[in-house]
Formats: sequence, C-alpha cells, structure tokens
Amino acid sequence: MSGEATLSFRVTISFLSMVILLMFTSSQLIFAQSSAQQLPFLTQKESIKILSPVTTQNATVGKDLIISGQSSDDVVKTCSVSVIVNDIRPYQNAFARGTEGMDDFSRWEFALSNDYTHVIEGMNKITAKLLCESAPTRWYSVFVNGIPNLSNVQIAPPQSSPIQSIERSNESETNLSNIEESGNNDTSLLVSILAQKNPIARGDIQNTTITVTDSAKRPITNAEINGKLIYPGNNFEKEFVGKTDYNGKFIYSWTIGKKGDVGPLTVEVDASSQGHQSSFITSSFDVVDSSESSKDNSALGGNLDLHIPNSELDFVVAGDYGCDSKTRQTIKDMVEQDTDLAFALGDLSEVKNPNCFFDIISKLDNKDKFKIALGESDTDSNEVRSSSRFSDFVRHFDLESPFYSFDYKNVHFLAMSTGKSAFIPYAPGSAQYEFINDDLSKAANNTNVDWIIVYGYRPLYTSPTIHPSTEILRETYAPLFEKYGVDLVMTSHNHNYQRSYPLVYNVAHSREPIIKDVNASYYSMPGVPIYIVVGTAGNNLYDFRGQAPFMVTQFRETGFLHVNITKAEQNVLTGTFHNVGTGNYDDRFIIVKSKSE
Repeated sequence: MSGEATLSFRVTISFLSMVILLMFTSSQLIFAQSSAQQLPFLTQKESIKILSPVTTQNATVGKDLIISGQSSDDVVKTCSVSVIVNDIRPYQNAFARGTEGMDDFSRWEFALSNDYTHVIEGMNKITAKLLCESAPTRWYSVFVNGIPNLSNVQIAPPQSSPIQSIERSNESETNLSNIEESGNNDTSLLVSILAQKNPIARGDIQNTTITVTDSAKRPITNAEINGKLIYPGNNFEKEFVGKTDYNGKFIYSWTIGKKGDVGPLTVEVDASSQGHQSSFITSSFDVVDSSESSKDNSALGGNLDLHIPNSELDFVVAGDYGCDSKTRQTIKDMVEQDTDLAFALGDLSEVKNPNCFFDIISKLDNKDKFKIALGESDTDSNEVRSSSRFSDFVRHFDLESPFYSFDYKNVHFLAMSTGKSAFIPYAPGSAQYEFINDDLSKAANNTNVDWIIVYGYRPLYTSPTIHPSTEILRETYAPLFEKYGVDLVMTSHNHNYQRSYPLVYNVAHSREPIIKDVNASYYSMPGVPIYIVVGTAGNNLYDFRGQAPFMVTQFRETGFLHVNITKAEQNVLTGTFHNVGTGNYDDRFIIVKSKSE
C-alpha cells in the first residue's frame, strides 16, 4: 500500500506540475501575442533612405548629380528632408516628390550642383536627414566613387607635362581661356564687408559680415581675416582676427562705445588663404549720437518713434501664437500700441480647441481690426460646417474664403492660405492662384493704392532653420509679386525673425534670389518685395543653422513687427521689431516711395 500511495502521490504532483506549466505557458503566449500586437506602436520610428545613387556607384567629378530617396513622411506629418555632401554644411533642402504635393516627402529629390558643392575624385559621402517635429531625427548615408570628368581633360603639347585635369565649375571655354591668359587672376580673393546697421547709435551692437570668395565667386573656407576698426576722428583703433566658415563668411560683432566722436567708422580687412593672393579692402558706416539714431539717414527727418505724428496707418504682425504666458505678453504689448490693425500669420492655436486663442486676442478682436491667415495647424479641413479648427476660425472671423483681400486707406492687403495644399490648394491653376493673380492685377492699377502688402503662412525665402522655404510658392508667386509691385511679404511657420533685402526672383536658381539693394535698413523705391518671417508670437523659438546671403538680419526673440505708414512729401513705410522680453526694438527698416510711383 505504501508503494501505491507513493506512486499516486507522484502522479498527482506530475499532474499539478503539468497544469501549472500549461497555465504559465498559456499566459506567456497571451502576453506574447499582446506584446506582438502592441510592439509596432511601441517601436514605431520615422525612417529615411537614399535610393539613388547607391553605395559603390560611380559619379562624375564636377557634374550635377540627382539624389533621390524615400521616407516615412506623408502629407499629414510635419517633416522635412535635407541633404549634406562630404560634410559640407549647411544641410541643403530637398524637394518633396510625393504624390500628395509639396508637403509629402515620402518621395524626395535633391539636385547636387556646383552652387552648393560638387563630386570630388575618390570617395564621396552623401547623407540624407529626415527632421520631424514629433520624432527623433533620422539619417541615412551612401558612399559614391568620384571618377574624373573626361570632358575636363586637356591634352598638353609634347614638351609640356602629361595629361592634366582642369576643374571648370561649369564655366565656358571662353571664360576658362580668359583665366588661363590672365596669369594669377584665378588665385585672387574677392572680399566684401557688410555692416548690419548704418547709421548706428553709440552704445549699440554692430554686426559686420565679411565674405571671401575666389575669382569664380566660390566661398573660401578658413580664410584668415585680419581686421581693424578706425573710429571717427582717428581717436581710437581696435584690431580683430578670425576665419571664414563653410559659406566663406566671418561675422564680427562688437559694441560701439558710448563716448567719442560721431562720423564714419572705417573697417579695414586683410584676407588671405593658402594658394590665393591676399586681398585688402576698406568700408565704413556712420556712427551717430543715440538721440539721432531714430532719424532717417537720407534727410527724411522726423522722429521714427512707433507713434509717428500724421501717421496714415499703424499695424502689428506676428505668427505662430501658441497659448501660454509668452503669447499673452505679446498680445498685451500689441494692445498697448493702439494700432489700426493686427495680423496673425497662421498657426493661430496649436491646441485642438481654439477658444484659448479667441480669449487672449479678445482685446484686439473688435471692429474688424484683427486679420488672420491660416497655417498648417489651422487647416485640418476645408469644410466650413464641420467640427474642425478650420471651421471655428472661418466662422469666428466671418471669412467668406480663407484667401481674401481688402483695402485700408492707401494700402491693399492680400491674405494667402498656405497651410495645407491638400485642403486649400495654391498651385498654379488653383482657385487661390486665379484669385491672387486677378486681385494683384487690379490693385496694381488702382491709383488710390500706394502700397501692396501680402501676408500668409509658408515662407517663400528663409535662412536654414527648421522649415525650408516652399519651392512651389516661390516659383509661382515671387514673379507675380514683382510683376504687380508688391512691397512687403510677411509670413511665419519658422519660429524666429528674418528680414531680407529687396529681392529679385532668380529664374535660373529660384532658391538664390538676386539682391537689388544691399543697404541694411533704408530703401528708396526698391520696386521689388522685402520678405519677412515673423513666427515670433510666443511658440517655442527655432535655432538657425546658418544665415542666407539674401537675409539682412535674423534672430530668435519673442515679439512682433510694428509697421507705420505715413503720407506727406513722400510715402514712407517704417518697420520695427518689438522685443517683448526686453522692450527694445531689435530691427528697423524704411521704404520710401514717391507719390507718383
């Protein structure tokens, strides 16, 4: 009996062990299934890939190269793709080639040309970057082999050296022979000096950009800069040194002394680089007393305080509002200016419920004073009667259309809707394009209109930062703006402040506009638009990755643009950026037009 009892006990233990094991295994299987179902959501990542060229592929030295690829982006996500070659910064913006339009980087393309850099002999590293607002940045690299360009090979006479390879950088035979015949001209350096402020008040900070290129106007990196400042009256001198960056630029900043003579301050620069002839250049700008700094440097006279007597029109502008204490301070300071109009340039409220935005602008939102352009976060639909932010904004501001125009005194304003082209198209042939073309044509021929100002969301031009400029907008509308005499184009999207020179559209390279007037702050009848990014209303600010050569000034501060227009002997538009953190005016520019223009 004891043996049977022992056997029975063992069978019972084995049975229980099996039950427990099955229960454990079952629970593990259930957990594994649950985990497998959840895993894609837990580990989902953005991705990017270069499809062409591929690693080990050959590429011709000095020739243009098309780089293309794919990413996990789509028209709903907020992503951008950029490319860098051989680690030569900054990253260059790629173009969206997805089926959903310019915001769809699921397919993308970048044309490598000598405007940026070129394929070199041997190994070349090409890296693509996917930058999304709500996900970690992703990179993907390939390595291609640069082979000599046979069209650039020239057979020398027998008494000369063997075959030599000549890098032409897309220059013609005539240009090349001219360089060869001119001896050492191809080794000379071209140097320019550009002062940000002229005139500048004693006690202010001056930024001077020194640019060094070769005779073909290609940037010279690591050029040695030896400079000297000679103050008015030759009473004080100061030396400085530095090296140019990858764009061939060196920016020197310093504070003008509060004491001393007023008059021209001379900047002397001696630039040198190995393999090139050194170059010496001088430039100057005017130092004025602080009490004179608010006066125009072209004898316009008058105080350029924000509250200008005999003002024809006053308005304030900012975009990318958010809904926090910084935004509230911006609105508070706007209210204190007591202007005729106030403008919001898109991304009015990046939270689903726009009631917070309606609340913080309530003191400005009266008597049809507050004007809006819709941004990406505001364009979640195109249906007025829907439960969407788009519907809320359109109904609140009583808009018949998200793109519209109006006249206020002697100014014609045009609002563009460039949030999401999938909902509100703006490509050529769209209803918006037809409206804008017709509207600007009428405004240009209206003798009662002295100024034409366009405002919207996506920038046509921008320095390297989070969001690239929009190619289709630039190529479609920049020529249109020039044709019809638009004076000012105000946008946001990038959370910083940028102001361009007066820009002429460049048909050959649309991303490289032609600067019409290199003055830093005063423009007499420029005839082409100045482009301003004012994404500074209160949302988190964006850093810069460089400064585009066509931008006069840029900074990351919270605040707004205050524009004043007067109509006396001449039509004068004065723009000033109000920094809500410091209370200072960080930028100022003036456009002057004759009445007959």
